Amino acid sequence: MLLKLSKKVRLDNTVRPIHLPSSEMHINDNQQCHVAGWGYTRTGGEAVDDLRVVDVSIINPQVCKREWGGLPANVICAGGYGTNKGFCQGDSGGPLVCNGIAVGVVSFNKYQNCNYPDVPNVYTDISKYLVWINSVISPPETL
Repeated sequence: MLLKLSKKVRLDNTVRPIHLPSSEMHINDNQQCHVAGWGYTRTGGEAVDDLRVVDVSIINPQVCKREWGGLPANVICAGGYGTNKGFCQGDSGGPLVCNGIAVGVVSFNKYQNCNYPDVPNVYTDISKYLVWINSVISPPETL
């Protein structure tokens, strides 16, 4: 989902656009990234008032598929998987950011369990949707 704003945003030191990945983007296993959100801090907890950010490590795609019993090719796995770091309910749609680039969107975890489950957290891979994103944010000129 993309949000269409009713007016232009005024950019300054506190408001900046995030960079999108290239279609050839490669993320390394164990690369440190960040996930942000206002969701619960534990399963059954309450949403927070302040934006929270946590560092998560990218998990090898083959390991992730094995742990989940199969996944589509349009996902990235990071966090969860025996760590005490990851996303929770209420964080859906939030960004996975690596080196200042939005590479993923919070998608799902196992049984809505965010007390850091035995499987990785799963994100939608933004690089797989660049054609659609660019068609929405920069539609072709009409004559």
